[in-house]
Amino acid sequence: MPYRLHRCVECPKCHTRYIIGANPYGNGSYIVSYDTVESDLRRLFCTCRLPDYHEFKLNEMKAYAAPHSVYERGYGSPDEIVLLGDEQKQAS
Repeated sequence: MPYRLHRCVECPKCHTRYIIGANPYGNGSYIVSYDTVESDLRRLFCTCRLPDYHEFKLNEMKAYAAPHSVYERGYGSPDEIVLLGDEQKQAS
């Protein structure tokens, strides 16, 4: 199955991985940016921990690989959206 590379953020509680740019997400989660603070600082509001959030910086994100079907959804599990390099481990 061909993979596409994406920047993703992972919820530290449920470990769902969200593809940046697919916001808002079909499961009710969403990402917001700050207007007055650093331009690359974001908040992930994941449905598993609402109303709490997870803060992250765009410039600290890692590259992930996801199949097209998961890209269309915009989010997935660590089994579906894998850290770049880990997709080769899963294939073997």
